[in-house]
Amino acid sequence: MRAMRSVLVLAGMALVGCGGGDAGKPAASGGIGGASTDSTGVGGRMGMAGMNTIPMMREHMDSMTRMAPAHMSQMLGTHERMMSQMMDYMGRDMRGMNMGGNAEWTALSDSVRRDLADLPGLEGSALSERMKAHGDRVRRLLAAHEGMMHGM
Repeated sequence: MRAMRSVLVLAGMALVGCGGGDAGKPAASGGIGGASTDSTGVGGRMGMAGMNTIPMMREHMDSMTRMAPAHMSQMLGTHERMMSQMMDYMGRDMRGMNMGGNAEWTALSDSVRRDLADLPGLEGSALSERMKAHGDRVRRLLAAHEGMMHGM
């Protein structure tokens, strides 16, 4: 049952990721797939924190860290695309609010990017262990972004 749920979450995120718009441009509403992120009531943006994206990405990471290494390897391309899109949206949210990342944010996002570069070269228990550490970093990045979006 968990495997089916994970597949449905991944399929949903893939569909959202293909939701159109010009590459490199934020959607007019500021949200993934055109979903509105204006939850302030005054025209401001709450970014990803106002949507289901953060819980979906947390669920995705939970799913990835529970997979057998062989299945993880098969999912790495999809995972990398989802992470890239998520980080692009986080950057857009921050730029849209004239926010810069602090040293902690920069170090954490660099670590996540390094994970994404290194994961495809790993297999077996090394892949499982690195994915668990990667998942922890992604969850911290999501929490930091969510905190910044709520703080504005």
